[in-house]
Amino acid sequence: MTRRAAFLYASLGSGHKEAADALREWYRALYPSSDTICADLMDFVPRLMRRSIVSAYNTMTQKSPWLWERLYRDTDTIASRHILSAFWNGIHRQLGKSYVRRLQENLRNFAPHVVFTTHFFGMSAMLDKWDHDTPIYFVGTDYLTHAMLRDPRFDGWFAGSEEALRQYRADRVPTAEYAVKNFGIPISRDYLVTPKRGEARRVLGVDDTTKMVSIVNSGGSLRLMDMVVGSLVDLSDWKIFVLCCGGGRLFEDIRDKYFPFKHISVLGKVLNIADYYAASDISILDPVGVQIAEASTAGAAMLFLDPLPGLGRCNCDYVLERGAARKIYEHRMVGELLEHLIGRREELERMRYRARAMGRPHAAMDILTWAMEKADAERASRENMAHENEA
Repeated sequence: MTRRAAFLYASLGSGHKEAADALREWYRALYPSSDTICADLMDFVPRLMRRSIVSAYNTMTQKSPWLWERLYRDTDTIASRHILSAFWNGIHRQLGKSYVRRLQENLRNFAPHVVFTTHFFGMSAMLDKWDHDTPIYFVGTDYLTHAMLRDPRFDGWFAGSEEALRQYRADRVPTAEYAVKNFGIPISRDYLVTPKRGEARRVLGVDDTTKMVSIVNSGGSLRLMDMVVGSLVDLSDWKIFVLCCGGGRLFEDIRDKYFPFKHISVLGKVLNIADYYAASDISILDPVGVQIAEASTAGAAMLFLDPLPGLGRCNCDYVLERGAARKIYEHRMVGELLEHLIGRREELERMRYRARAMGRPHAAMDILTWAMEKADAERASRENMAHENEA
């Protein structure tokens, strides 16, 4: 039997595409004869509106995080209980209506047996119009959730932590007890077997005695990362890898700025990021859910850059509470903090141990297996009922 699955994400924020890609990758491995599509919800939005949405998002998150925090808090409640939440949810629903017809037509033509989405954008309008037997599941990409992700009309939810499950219970989602599963945040199959420190260092050409730090930017402030790198220029006997996954002009400026410093390598997106996590004494990263899930599975000792308000801050607090990371408070003095931490090997080992305890490399497989078994059972039930009616 050929199974068909659709994976949706939105190119707003970080980690949503990576989670959708990981689910699709695992799906193809589990069901080799399957058909899949992976679509960006923003591709269905009219071009001018898309530019406006992306510009507004970038302006708030990069230049006015206080405004982003206000919007987050205003909408993080059940709409019927808060006038501002109802207002913003109404705007969101209207934005969704601008493209939902095209999205539904695309899905009808593909005829998936199951739909997974890693982003809420436009989903309220989508669920208003969805009248098919095909289930739509929301897959969380953070360790906590937001009220807009917990729309009770989804057929099920996949949460990143036990704390997220409590949020669903607090909302009294009718099916929460059996339709919300805490399987973790989906990550690539590449993390099933993560490299050992020595092996990873050989791949990267770094000897075992050199102090190594990886700085990974997955869409956060490059200016903030530039400040961090600037504090490391005097650590000439270290090896500093700077991975700018987003690219762009500012990345090129940073690359050119630090080119004269031979101990600093500024790279774009790399395919073997697990090697950098495993090889580093410390990894500095944005507290993005998918990125944390990958780094913790690789056993990285993590330092967090200043998080965005909302789920970024929730992710940061969640990991800090579990002792798997530290937070940077003064970005101009990171070099001093790193020297302090690397001199305390026992503390670093405790951080790595606690990070590995958080790692869930099979999250995507568990999500897909549960959803497809449920979909297969429901389809078989419908077919049996049809045969009985014909008889």
